[in-house]
Amino acid sequence: MHLPTRKKKRSKILSLFAVVLALAIVLAACGNGETGGNGTGGGGARDGGTGGGAGLAGVAATDYVYVPSFIDLPEITDRVSSAVVHGDRIFYYYIERDMPDRDADIDWETWEPAPPNIIVASMTAEGGDKQRVVIPATGDHVNVPGFHITAEGNLALIIENHEWDMQTGSSVTMSYAEYDFQGNRIVYEELDIVPPGGGWFQVERAFFLADGGLLLTAWTDRGSVLISMDAQRTVQGQIQVDSGSQILAQLADGRLMMMDWEREGDSFYSVLREIDLEVTDFGETFRLTMSNVRALFPSREGSPFDLYIDDGTHLFGYDLATGERTLLLNWIESGLAADWDYHVSFLGDGRISILSSNWEGGRDGGRDGGWSTEMILLTRTPRAEVPPREIITLGGFGLWGEVRAQIVSFNRLSQTHQIQVRDYSIYSTPDNWRAGLDRFQMDLITGLGPDIIWGHTSNFANLIDRGILADLYTFIDADPELNRSDFFQSILEASEASDGTLPMLSASFGLQTMIGRAEQLGHIDSWTLAEMLTLLEEADLVNTPHIMGQWMTGENFLFSALMFSGPEFIDWGTHRANLDSEEFIHLLEIAARLPNDFAQNDGMLIGDGFVGGQYVSAIGLMLRGEQLLEMTHLWSPQRYQEFSAAFDDMLVLGVPTSGGGTHVINPGQGFGINAASNQRDAAWSFVRHFLSPEVRVEWDFPLRIDQYEAMIAEAMAPALDMDGNEVDGPRATHWVDDILSIDIYPMTAAEAAGLRAIIESANLLSRFDETVMEMMQEELLPFFAGDRSAADTARILQNRIQTLLNEQR
Repeated sequence: MHLPTRKKKRSKILSLFAVVLALAIVLAACGNGETGGNGTGGGGARDGGTGGGAGLAGVAATDYVYVPSFIDLPEITDRVSSAVVHGDRIFYYYIERDMPDRDADIDWETWEPAPPNIIVASMTAEGGDKQRVVIPATGDHVNVPGFHITAEGNLALIIENHEWDMQTGSSVTMSYAEYDFQGNRIVYEELDIVPPGGGWFQVERAFFLADGGLLLTAWTDRGSVLISMDAQRTVQGQIQVDSGSQILAQLADGRLMMMDWEREGDSFYSVLREIDLEVTDFGETFRLTMSNVRALFPSREGSPFDLYIDDGTHLFGYDLATGERTLLLNWIESGLAADWDYHVSFLGDGRISILSSNWEGGRDGGRDGGWSTEMILLTRTPRAEVPPREIITLGGFGLWGEVRAQIVSFNRLSQTHQIQVRDYSIYSTPDNWRAGLDRFQMDLITGLGPDIIWGHTSNFANLIDRGILADLYTFIDADPELNRSDFFQSILEASEASDGTLPMLSASFGLQTMIGRAEQLGHIDSWTLAEMLTLLEEADLVNTPHIMGQWMTGENFLFSALMFSGPEFIDWGTHRANLDSEEFIHLLEIAARLPNDFAQNDGMLIGDGFVGGQYVSAIGLMLRGEQLLEMTHLWSPQRYQEFSAAFDDMLVLGVPTSGGGTHVINPGQGFGINAASNQRDAAWSFVRHFLSPEVRVEWDFPLRIDQYEAMIAEAMAPALDMDGNEVDGPRATHWVDDILSIDIYPMTAAEAAGLRAIIESANLLSRFDETVMEMMQEELLPFFAGDRSAADTARILQNRIQTLLNEQR
């Protein structure tokens, strides 16, 4: 089977106020789970923590916990792609590539890499008796969509070899390979699969069935398909799949399940679809009571559950008939720092093995980085044998990346304290995504909240208003190493509550601003709402069809302006609205001059534009003179340079306010400390780490000035060739759309000064309130329909929102 490689497709679907639930799609090996205990030193569920609530059965206190031990695997040079238990050994594979050190004396212009090898390795659960089998690949690039140990004890793989030919281009060969444990080839045969419709075709995952058959999930130019093959690897049928899910599981009773999702109204639901191989179609569908699913595991005989579900942070037992889920383990407390790149195996003696691969490299993910892998072995241990530690609770939503790693590091190093995680997102459901946030806020208001909170400032605005969070200034001022002067003062001041305290802080931030060109906007003296209204009244909007881009409707601009306006229109600190002002009427009149609907292309929302079937960015539209302004997010020196390189006459206006243009701060996920906690000092010992210079900020601008200056120094450094020598040329070439690329040269002193000035003048923090926005939507309908004036709309909104504020006093 020789198939053309899949071409990348670019699409942008932008909506300012959409809630996106991303389902990471990873297939893991099958296995078993055990109910975990609560308390110290392990990854068990806790009393009164995350074990409770609608559809989530609590786990009672038990007399054991899972205790992690850690085994480094330095011999693994690439990302581990799977893990399978066979007998008393754990088998896994990874790709070994020929990548010499960049400092080696090599002629990079003529160097060609050798074909990669597939390494199938195994070891005991304790990390001993390591063995490996080398399976050579035949192509320039290799992928292994599936791996299995056969009933005869052989290594079975589905191997995808990519080859490049100057005449025919790229092609893919999909084969079934079987080797014994000594590396002797037993079977190697090309799979005979005809792509549906004869178009492009790419297998994503291969799932080995108990009877020796195969299920292949694949992408085609006609969507996603599920291909059934018998034990002789003959295609039996194909099932069209609406979604792109690759998560499969065969339950203990033999039923085959595929993870999928469906939409009902405005809600998206995760579902399991039973696969009926007899008729090559889906059978019964089970709607899940949870949104995030990373992997499915079958249960063992005697288990009270039908299957186990891994959501990336927890392991649940699940009952398909009732939809009840029981929290069994929290992976972070079990010592797992990885976000998604890990593989779970359940051992026959009740232990759980986790192979975790992590990328360790520079900001740009360059060749100086590499993969590191460790095995975490969770052992069920009597509680009485585990030394007790003081508990610090950390609650929030979606603990990723550096936060997970630091929780694990803290728990490994501390002999006196342990951080336990309350991920409130498990309370949210497709029907009520706010349930987790409401539970979180109620816990804090009633004194049951965690010691440390983690999340976005906008989710905790009402908690800040109530003074529930401790003043972080008191901790910074008392710290022997940290000082307020270490950080951008503009960001600190904008993060303050109305009483001058600092309730929450993030180690990183981005900036929201508006960008234009002096050619059209050079006459503007002060970027006020009145000035913007005058601009739109005078502009040639016929020849400038995209005033602020195709996604910026009048309603979206109005919502954005309210989020970015600080206390000008809604002062949450004093509980006063100012919506019947002349400035707000200007805002309504601006919104009325913007489009009512998103621009569309073949029924899909698009972010910028399509010309002749090609994607055109906002920068491209502005260069064409078809777009006047761009509301953009700045998060890196390169993002700023993309605009400065494209427009010699770039104007960074900020967002319009009654006092002129200003820039809005979008903080990253941040920390706060519960004022009612009796572990405040211990909580600060954890939080302060994220404000220290040794923690590198990978995304957005760092809050620390020294880290920001290091970022700018890196952006100003000259370009290097493959041998590390300085060259007079661009550092990178950035394709901003299908037809436009921009060379990014070392940042100039003028560019650095311009970006620094934007940061130091930013003074607003965005705030979103769902109730206010719902009121706005209701009252804007007659306004945008032309049935109500701007003044009347402003008066009605003033009355409604002021009433809301009065109720919150």
